[in-house]
Amino acid sequence: MKSESVCQACGINPAAVFINTSDAGEKMQLCVSCAQKKQEESTMGLQEFFEKASMTILGPEAKQKPEEESEPKACTQCGLTLQDFEKLGLIGCPTCYKVFEQELSELLKRIHGSFKHIGSRPRPRRVFASTPDIAALRAELHQAIEQENFERAAEFRDLIRDLEREQHRSEDSNRVIT
Repeated sequence: MKSESVCQACGINPAAVFINTSDAGEKMQLCVSCAQKKQEESTMGLQEFFEKASMTILGPEAKQKPEEESEPKACTQCGLTLQDFEKLGLIGCPTCYKVFEQELSELLKRIHGSFKHIGSRPRPRRVFASTPDIAALRAELHQAIEQENFERAAEFRDLIRDLEREQHRSEDSNRVIT
């Protein structure tokens, strides 16, 4: 039976964690509590390293953290705070857009990639000099399909769809609600 190895840091507890300390293959045997302490020390070392690196790159302003506001920013009209907005996902009133302009613009930029809406537009309405016969257009559509002229068939399909929509719109607008 092999004897248990003892922690190299405290010399009391049995070793449970084995750490490679260098490229040369040196191994350190630690108990759980000493391994946790070692991890905390190494984490603090990394944090200090990044702070020093940021001070070197960005200058002394990098270390200065913005002071926390004593009171959270709130809308002057409805009293909504930024924390309330984050919870609800809703703006309280039109004044909120002015109060939280910077935060909202950052949020919109992050979500949409831009501050400007670039969306789709409704299709233009077709204007016909005279009302074409839908039945005749359907016959033309079937003929184009039989001839495998699919581009022409798509044009007829769209034209028929637009005509039917226009008919429905005019029927709806002519109805009298009683």
